[in-house]
Amino acid sequence: MDILELFSDWENKEQFAARSVIYSEDDPADTMYVILSGAIELSRHGEVIGSEKAGALIGEMAMIDNASRNTTATAVTDVTLARLDKKGFRELVDRSSAFSLHAMAVLAERLRSVDRFIAERIKNT
Repeated sequence: MDILELFSDWENKEQFAARSVIYSEDDPADTMYVILSGAIELSRHGEVIGSEKAGALIGEMAMIDNASRNTTATAVTDVTLARLDKKGFRELVDRSSAFSLHAMAVLAERLRSVDRFIAERIKNT
């Protein structure tokens, strides 16, 4: 699936300048984003845990539960994002099985990344 094509004419877009914080740990989580251009760094407790570029989803866990943000997302470069609230996310999931599978793949990869991070920490202690 070409996620950038799916969101090319998305009406709800936001732009952030390089070094801008998009959201912070413990913020209320009511939206997710698709990175349309640029790069974003994700950190937890001040430690960088990953980076994402055009085509990636961020904040997707907010669409599944009502917990607060568990990472801080910071623009590395100027970025353009498509913004989805829970209603928009659910409508898109209902409309596109390809998007649904893509979102699940993103969540699975995030879990694998956390597993690798924890394994490295355990190994180095």
